[in-house]
Amino acid sequence: ALMQLVRRTAPMHKGMSAPCNVLATCRLVQTAAVPRPDNVKIEVSHILVSAEKGALLADCQAQLDAGDRTFSELATLHSECRTTRPQGGRMGWLAKGTYHAAFEAAAYATPVGGNCVCNSPRGLHLLTVTAEKLEASIQHMSVQELAELLTHPEELEDVQLVDVRETWEADMARLPGFQLLPLSNFNTWSTDIKQRMDPDVRTVCLCHHGVRSMNMANYLVSQGYTNVFNVTGGIDAYSKAVPGANVPTY
Repeated sequence: ALMQLVRRTAPMHKGMSAPCNVLATCRLVQTAAVPRPDNVKIEVSHILVSAEKGALLADCQAQLDAGDRTFSELATLHSECRTTRPQGGRMGWLAKGTYHAAFEAAAYATPVGGNCVCNSPRGLHLLTVTAEKLEASIQHMSVQELAELLTHPEELEDVQLVDVRETWEADMARLPGFQLLPLSNFNTWSTDIKQRMDPDVRTVCLCHHGVRSMNMANYLVSQGYTNVFNVTGGIDAYSKAVPGANVPTY
């Protein structure tokens, strides 16, 4: 369904006297025109005016097109949002489900560096998206799910397995395919972690009980890894809960 939101496709000119004239220079777009995953945040700034001041937003856009003023300058001069006006219209990072639906839909359909006009219960907005980022979170993997994964070599081609236990622990009990990066040697391997493991590839972290591997998972997320799993209960739980695991406990 088409929402009441618009993206500019032609310059807006001075002298427009009604919001409908602003909309006439734009085309309706679907909210999924630029689909973004749910875990993406966008950095947004806006200029808010009352609904009858569409011509003012058209004039603001004309000044942006001409390079006469920056978005921040125009927001400081004209925005009616008392919260963001002192910051040049900067709203900060917006996540899905945190703001008015029509505004959010318009913002999420706008590419970085683009802008659009949209309505919300607060009035008429000229918004711009200045950046986007993935908001990664740690996912949990059960030992049963890990056992299932290890039985499918074709899936393992797209997975990175990392064991953060000590060498002596791995000598006592180990699962196939795991790269050993002892957490105690952090200063040794952390300097080139992105050469060792691809930040965009699914990564599974393992330790004895799941505590050290959670520390590793947190570190990887902080470094920009976006698809990180921690094995709940660690290799100890794997030894006890997976039938036929044949992995010693210690």
